[in-house]
Amino acid sequence: MDSSFQLVDGTIVTLRRLASELRPRTLDDLGLPAALEAQAQEFESRTGIPCSVILPPEPLTLDIDRSTTIFRIFQESLTNVARHAHATRVEARLRLENDRILFQVFDNGTGFDPELAKARKSLGLIGMQERALLLNGEFKTEGAPGAGTTVTLTIPLPHSIAAESVRHEDSDR
Repeated sequence: MDSSFQLVDGTIVTLRRLASELRPRTLDDLGLPAALEAQAQEFESRTGIPCSVILPPEPLTLDIDRSTTIFRIFQESLTNVARHAHATRVEARLRLENDRILFQVFDNGTGFDPELAKARKSLGLIGMQERALLLNGEFKTEGAPGAGTTVTLTIPLPHSIAAESVRHEDSDR
């Protein structure tokens, strides 16, 4: 009987961990900017690779799908850096451009040949591509051996957020 309770308790712990990994609580509690910064700090403390996040000066409120997609692509990009890049620094930038979100992750690592990665059908890259496509977005990787890598995600904004972004830009002038 004790082993049954232990099994159930272990299953509950595992399900809670999986659920939090699917949608990190920081996204809900603090929003995307804070979640990105927390992820960068966690990556830096785990790998020793400096990681900075540059955010837009205006407040940013995105829907769950967009914020989760950006966060997950950031996580996967950092995983790739840690595994393959041999980088000494990483920088992520989030910008609003009229009617779209532009999110980029740069590293100064060894780079790679994007065509070779496509040929190998990297599951991480395929997953990031699929996340972007689900939001009518675009995902691309650029890099060359020895020259680092840039991951770029472009996602259209809903009309209401795009209009708010334009208002902020007009008031800044």
